[in-house]
Amino acid sequence: MTYRIISAAVLCAMLGPQPLIAQDTSDTAQAEASADQEAQTLLTQDELQELVGPVALYPDTLLIQVLVAATYPLEVVKADRFVQDNKEAEDLETQIEAQGWDESVTVLATAFPDVLADMAVHVEWTETIGTAMLAQDDDVMAAVQDMRKIAEDAGTLTSGDEQTVEVTQDAGEETIIIQPTDPEVVYVPQYEPETVYVDDGSDVGDAVVAGLITFGTVALISEIFDDDDHWNDYWGCRNCGGWNGNPIIRNPDIDIDIDGDVNIGDRDNIGWDPGDERRDKARDEIGKRRGDGATTMPVKKPDRGDEMRQRLSKETGAADISRPGADRDIQRPEQRAPDARRDAVDRTRAKVPEGTKQKAKAKAQSRPKQAARPAAPRAQGGGNRGAAMQRRASSGQRAQAGAARGHASRGGGRARR
Repeated sequence: MTYRIISAAVLCAMLGPQPLIAQDTSDTAQAEASADQEAQTLLTQDELQELVGPVALYPDTLLIQVLVAATYPLEVVKADRFVQDNKEAEDLETQIEAQGWDESVTVLATAFPDVLADMAVHVEWTETIGTAMLAQDDDVMAAVQDMRKIAEDAGTLTSGDEQTVEVTQDAGEETIIIQPTDPEVVYVPQYEPETVYVDDGSDVGDAVVAGLITFGTVALISEIFDDDDHWNDYWGCRNCGGWNGNPIIRNPDIDIDIDGDVNIGDRDNIGWDPGDERRDKARDEIGKRRGDGATTMPVKKPDRGDEMRQRLSKETGAADISRPGADRDIQRPEQRAPDARRDAVDRTRAKVPEGTKQKAKAKAQSRPKQAARPAAPRAQGGGNRGAAMQRRASSGQRAQAGAARGHASRGGGRARR
């Protein structure tokens, strides 16, 4: 009897844990399967790269405002209309603040109306990028880094008087940070994604000289925001980008020191968070718009140059010279209607001090040097994507796991790389 009792106890001890191990393995497999299934309903890394290409080369802090504002596409359209209807008002900034829009929309309407107008014109693309931000913001930010690395390999992303490009190491990941060279003068890069991300074999910097990237829009921060305004010191922040799973700091009401570093404590309690309800709704929307392996959401920003030119022609009174026969309609300067926006831009540019570039260069030189990444070998032959597109493929593989990262849990905070 004793032998049997001992044998039963030993047998129970041996067999008891087995069901628990099997259960744990089953739960893990189910969680992984659920994450994989959910990832298949989200935008792929290739789709995200196409989506973010038109804005990936914006300075970090401006990019954040664009991405967050895109999650409120209706407010973007309303704000653009409001600015267009009231652009000659002396108290326009006060009127904008009184509308109650999200802070990201408000700051674009106040300081970057041209960026806001472009988002409103391409509202379908804006809505898509906003939905992606709500559903998979980590993946969106990873796609931005992918496109920046492609542009850097192609020689089109370089430092200069308008911007400073730094390559840093963060949590073992290479990160490209773009800041205004002078935080008080923020330039908006203008480029065509079809050309700026292509390595044509030219020397580094030639693409900028050739006009692939221009800086036609400038915001003088000191002229727009007062010194006591918390937005005044935000634009040079270098730790606000949310790279590698860190928080996306879109609210500047925090302590940012002179070097652009953010003095913060618990990083988990700050930063942009769309909330579980908005995130789940966005994921459901992406899932509904996927069919036969491809999304029906507009991830490519359409070419609406004609629409923009017609709009500018109507606002300025100048003829659209791209239209056939428009040369007959070209007006002499004294015949044109006054253009408040053009005059405002001219006045803004006139305010840029002559020594701004020298000041910007001095600031850039005073910053600690970052470790430079070895230049990638260039492909031979004009128009060949070569190494840049190979890099794009490899970066997609690096971020492939991103689609499943954090998707298995809902509401457990931001996923970490």
